[in-house]
Amino acid sequence: MPAALFTQPQIASIGVTEQDCRDRGRDCPVGTAAYGDTAYRWAMEDTAGFCKVLAEPGTGRILGAHLMGAQAPTLIQPLLLAATLGIDAATLARSPYWIHPALTEVVENALPDLGLWAHPAEEAP
Repeated sequence: MPAALFTQPQIASIGVTEQDCRDRGRDCPVGTAAYGDTAYRWAMEDTAGFCKVLAEPGTGRILGAHLMGAQAPTLIQPLLLAATLGIDAATLARSPYWIHPALTEVVENALPDLGLWAHPAEEAP
């Protein structure tokens, strides 16, 4: 179930947390990205915020995602869609064309950080 808090900063989440995984004895890959590492946020001179994605080992299925920062409820939508439709992290990272510069790059950047394929610069399987 997706959730959003329209606070300052905004917060959005879907699925499990790292603590949920630990409590269940699961070792889930975690990918993170900072808003400040995107061209859009650098240009706006507002670098606060992050994106965290959790995936299932082996399949890359998105199990959870958490964002804190500007437009978090909007930015979580591609992750919610992928989780709902069974689109794995590698496919989500490499199949659509991501707009540059755009704040959605924070989501795009968190996906390769999961470490589910050989190297972030390589084409995902």
